[in-house]
Amino acid sequence: MDWKMKEVVLAVILAVACGVIYLGWSTLWIPISALVGPVGAGFMFGIWVIASPIVAYIIRKPGAALIAEISAAAVELVTGSHFGLSALLVGVFQGIGAEIAFAIFGYKHYNLFTLMLSGAFAAVVGMLYNLIANGFSYYTTEVFFMTLGLHVISGILLGGWLAKVVVDALAKTGVLEQYEIMKIKRKRENNHGNVSGV
Repeated sequence: MDWKMKEVVLAVILAVACGVIYLGWSTLWIPISALVGPVGAGFMFGIWVIASPIVAYIIRKPGAALIAEISAAAVELVTGSHFGLSALLVGVFQGIGAEIAFAIFGYKHYNLFTLMLSGAFAAVVGMLYNLIANGFSYYTTEVFFMTLGLHVISGILLGGWLAKVVVDALAKTGVLEQYEIMKIKRKRENNHGNVSGV
């Protein structure tokens, strides 16, 4: 499915914005992880995957979630993330995870459940990167499942759920009128109106 230029432009703008947010969030992670420990700071994870559901929810095309997350991670890297190259590499894994959630439903469902599922899958596949990068002996079994659990919950809430809140708020301003999200919404409203008028 071909991307229109306006969709490419919007995806780039949103990816850059999310990448800057990722950088700020990474900076905030340092003092918080010092206070509660790296495992405890896992509740912050979801923000780092929000680009995927935001862009996918608006554009609704195969590859949108993956491209958005990799792009946002790249922006975080080039703007000076203290995570270095791993910020980009984990972004690739997280993007793949997020993309899987939409692929499972044939890129036809972009409801709250699918968005939250994308955050959860991003957490699971992102954790796979951590295992590869750090080695399987890096985590004890208890720490691994605690970390994974926090990441999944955070991915669901701060990734998927918050993405829907943000995009729905943007939609109300009218700035998304030319994008797939609003076209589908108008089509549903028209169909509902036709049924009501029968």
